[in-house]
Order: sequence, then structure tokens, then C-alpha cells
Amino acid sequence: MKKRLSTSMTFFWKYIFPPVWLGGFGIGTIGAISTLGINGLPFLIGLIFGFGLIYYVCIRAKKVDIDDNFLYISNFRKNIQVPLENVKNVSDNVLLSPRPVFIEFHNATEFGKKIMFIGYTEMFLFFSAHPAVKEIENRIIKTGSSK
Repeated sequence: MKKRLSTSMTFFWKYIFPPVWLGGFGIGTIGAISTLGINGLPFLIGLIFGFGLIYYVCIRAKKVDIDDNFLYISNFRKNIQVPLENVKNVSDNVLLSPRPVFIEFHNATEFGKKIMFIGYTEMFLFFSAHPAVKEIENRIIKTGSSK
């Protein structure tokens, strides 16, 4: 039976939030630069930094499900199935919210050798690993695959 590892908000984070935030902040930046001149430069720097962060956490996000043998990965246009034996490493970034989880593969998939998804919402994680990381690691151990 499949279990969802990524947040149910993946579509929102990937396709809705980036253009809304970038559009709003972009318009604000243009307004700040046009009225403040060179003093509006921090807004431009914030826009560039914000775009980098949104790309890192949101735009690259995939939808990920798991069962006893496979990861099911989707970018909402293409769906692939990857055997758990192909998983090389699983990690997350404890400093960001929403929490990005990274999966590295032994062999490249149609989405590359490394993918990222936003883990489902879990309260009070602080600096501990996301439960999705533990879930993948436990399923790999169950299948007898080595990391």
C-alpha cells in the first residue's frame, strides 16, 4: 500500500507560491527602486535571494509516495517508479521550513541522480530528522538493500 511522503501542498509550493511571491515582491522591488533610487537596492538583493531560496525549496519539489519496494515520484507531468534498491542516501535540511528532503540515487532516474521533496507537515521536529527520512531508511532495511 502506498504512503505519501511529500506534503499534500506540493502543487501549491511548486506552482502557485513561486509566481505569487516573486510577482508581488518583484512589483514591490520595482516600486522601491523607482521611488527610492539606489536606496531601493536592498529590495533587489532580497528579490534575488528570495528567488534562489524559492528555487531551492519549492520549484524543484517532487511528489513522492512509497510502498514496500518502490518510490513513486511525480513532477505533476511525469510519474516514475524507482526501486528502493536504487536509493543511495536520504537526508533533509533541518534549517528550512517547509522541510526539504533529499534522495540521492545510485543510478540516475528520469529526474536525475538526486531529487527533492517537501516532507509532510510534522510539528515540533526542531533539529531531528524528518519522519519521511526514517520511513525511507526503514523500508530500505526491510527490503534488504544497503545504503
